[in-house]
Amino acid sequence: GLENSGNSCYLNAVLQCLCSTVPLVEHLLHPDTEAELARSKCRLAEVFARLLRKMWTGGCSSCAPLETRSVLSSILPQFNNYAQQDAQELLLFLLNLLHDDLKKMSRRRMRSSSRQQRQRRARRGICADAAWESTAVSLLFESQMSYVTVCMHCDHQTRSTQTFTVLSLPVPAEPVRCTVQDCLSLFFQQTVLAGGEQMLCSACGLRRETAVFTSLDKPPEILALHLKRFGCRGKNQVKLRTNVLFSMKLSLSSFLSGPEQNSSCSSYSLYAVVNHTGNLNMGHYTALCLSTVTGTWHHFDDAAVREVQDESVQSSSAYMLLYSRKPVQKPNIHG
Repeated sequence: GLENSGNSCYLNAVLQCLCSTVPLVEHLLHPDTEAELARSKCRLAEVFARLLRKMWTGGCSSCAPLETRSVLSSILPQFNNYAQQDAQELLLFLLNLLHDDLKKMSRRRMRSSSRQQRQRRARRGICADAAWESTAVSLLFESQMSYVTVCMHCDHQTRSTQTFTVLSLPVPAEPVRCTVQDCLSLFFQQTVLAGGEQMLCSACGLRRETAVFTSLDKPPEILALHLKRFGCRGKNQVKLRTNVLFSMKLSLSSFLSGPEQNSSCSSYSLYAVVNHTGNLNMGHYTALCLSTVTGTWHHFDDAAVREVQDESVQSSSAYMLLYSRKPVQKPNIHG
């Protein structure tokens, strides 16, 4: 468990989910990575790795992530208070900061590598810049989405792409119950931009009604879904309490583009959930994570931890869902 250091349930819930992300844990707790992080002075990644090691190998039932919170707050002043914060926003910032630190570490390693090593990579056709821009975070969480726009007057098409790490899904206010597949279908449905939203068609030279088709070009290894429960109804900000049903298995095949549609890379298994109870102004975050040691689910409410049955994972309080493309297994932690 993780002790609450003052309205820090949002941080604790996200940290528990990342602690259950096995490939990330294995990478950060590898001796070479830990040593390189210390040499590179990657402060956030270093203290986060130290927390992960304590969570996986420590002898206490709980610990306080004070160092991680302190470093995070020094980089991101908006978290340097005891106000309620958004767990999805924190996850995005945390992944970006970890990616930057690991990129910094890779660049330092590249600068210290010998000229012969760089020449060997060049002979094999490896682009040094591209090779060192990828990190464990980007390789696990990043995905690419494509947008195809079609002019409804002349059929002229344009295509653009966007990279993301967390996919935010709309939640319908009605009906009272829906499925995560319904939310995905709502996100990927064809839209038509008309009226004041008309786009300028480069072929026509005029603003025209435009159809927009969205699809996934590259599915991620770790699929992080965010259910957009906080929104507006008229002029009022509200929390949508729609019960979004989700299963332990999820397929993205109908949302993939090109040859990826029929591949096995579209199947995912649930391994972590962030729940939010309460309302916009006052709420509480908890996490549900699949233990790779026991094969059972555990409920994390700050420092309190208890084992739960599989059927207890489904909840109308679900706010974020984390799925893995590869089977979840116990991490190989050195030492």
